[in-house]
Amino acid sequence: MSGYSISDVGSNQKTKKLNPVMKSNSINSIASVLAIVGTAAFASTANAATIYEESFETYSLGDSNGQGGWVDFGGTRLTNVVNTISSGGTQSLEFLTNPGYGSDTTLDLGSPITSGQLTLSYDIFQPTGYDGQAHVYLSRGATLTGNFDAGLDLVGNGTTGLFGAGGTDTPLLLDQWVSVVVNIDLDADTAVATYGGTEIFNGAWLNGGTSPQGFQGMNAWTTGGEALSSFNIDNMVLTSTIPEPSSLALLGLGLAGSVIRRRRA
Repeated sequence: MSGYSISDVGSNQKTKKLNPVMKSNSINSIASVLAIVGTAAFASTANAATIYEESFETYSLGDSNGQGGWVDFGGTRLTNVVNTISSGGTQSLEFLTNPGYGSDTTLDLGSPITSGQLTLSYDIFQPTGYDGQAHVYLSRGATLTGNFDAGLDLVGNGTTGLFGAGGTDTPLLLDQWVSVVVNIDLDADTAVATYGGTEIFNGAWLNGGTSPQGFQGMNAWTTGGEALSSFNIDNMVLTSTIPEPSSLALLGLGLAGSVIRRRRA
């Protein structure tokens, strides 16, 4: 797990300073190098940073409350870490019905992300006997403060046999692990979600509420249905694509090189 999900991540990048002492007969050649390097670096001005990554392998079995930043949200059943089923590892999170409303847990970032592009992915397993609704709710605000401003509500509906997020629903894929991927562009206010590779949503990220543009919380729970059953989640990853400070600095060096060459011309 990476720290941004619980507390903000600072940058550990170091910036090198140019030696101010240069021989006059080498200024032109150095300026040319700066211009070339700076321009080339700007061609790659984005850096993917992992904000949160969890396979639940290091969690203690049983109640997940307080582990890895997850907080029980008052469900009628615990959200448990189990080793009976997993996607690629040995453990996963299990959400139990009561029947009806059951497990309910939430995870908030230490501060909202307000710009850039985000990708959230996770694997979900819904067995044939699960007839409830499996929710993973993505919020612009902190869920622990009751700020449920969509975002998206990704729902695997065991009653209807469909998986959706407010767009085009697709049939549930039962008794297997299925990848859910959500790409969010906070600057363009768009979101695209897929379930097992099938697009289920393509539209605006900002959907009502009073929270400003951003992303801060995730809430997962189970509700509905008449059977005593469960669904599982595993391999949850949140990444952000942001401007890379070092690349932007190199762009500045490229511009500086151009200025030097003009002054020497």
